Amino acid sequence: MKKLVLLPLLTLLFSLSSYANNTETLLTSNMPEVISAQEFVTSAPMLTTYALFIKLYHGNSEQADTRFYFQDGLTLGLDPGYDAGAFDQDTALSSRLLEDDQGTNFAINAMGIASAFDVAVPLVINQEIGDSFRISISNYTLPENVNVYLEDALYGTFTQLQGQDFELTAAQLIRGVGRFHIHFTTEILGSEILNTSNVFDTDTVSVFKASNQNFITIAGIASTAPTTTASLYNMLGVSVRAKTLHNQALTQSISTQGLAKGVYVVQLKAGNALFSKKVLVQ
Repeated sequence: MKKLVLLPLLTLLFSLSSYANNTETLLTSNMPEVISAQEFVTSAPMLTTYALFIKLYHGNSEQADTRFYFQDGLTLGLDPGYDAGAFDQDTALSSRLLEDDQGTNFAINAMGIASAFDVAVPLVINQEIGDSFRISISNYTLPENVNVYLEDALYGTFTQLQGQDFELTAAQLIRGVGRFHIHFTTEILGSEILNTSNVFDTDTVSVFKASNQNFITIAGIASTAPTTTASLYNMLGVSVRAKTLHNQALTQSISTQGLAKGVYVVQLKAGNALFSKKVLVQ
């Protein structure tokens, strides 16, 4: 009699155990895989990011700083969450966007990773007459083959910031954008190249625009020069015209048709040699 009672009970327990095991298998097979935080950090793809911070000083007193970041997926325009406007729009040092510039000065300027190797970003520097200032790198994580130059378009100089600070005493009021650019490039820039190169002899090369003409005249390039490219930049550092020149011709031109009135920079490039000249389009 006891056996008859015990057998159904064992059968019931066995059935419940099988159901529990099957249910556990079913739930486990349909649940997402759970990994530890350490495994997540290790397995998550790491985005390559480069950075450059520069600061402006009066003597040893820091006046302002501005920062540049380079990361895949970012643009030359506004990237919300990455770019940041300067809290003080009259700060001594900031930069501008290269695309869709709305006149805002930026404390943080973020761009795509490729821009770290070839881009010229407009700087905004505000200084009073007689101010002596210097600009130097405070943080640098760029690849070793990238050179960083601060260009002063007024004097046509390129200062490589990895090797020295840029120093200047303002002979006139310095305000806004247009005069200064920071170049990220794998090439070598600088006045020392122009001084040792016969490609752009400053005594013979002539770049000018007559007020009654809708083109810029370029003359005096050595016929033995490598392929020469003429580029026209607006004061935001954006290229608005580009043309390959024929060095055998005595004079050549680059059109200004359709350009807004203002100051532009003509840059001639042959190999590693550079020549820059500001022109007024009226």
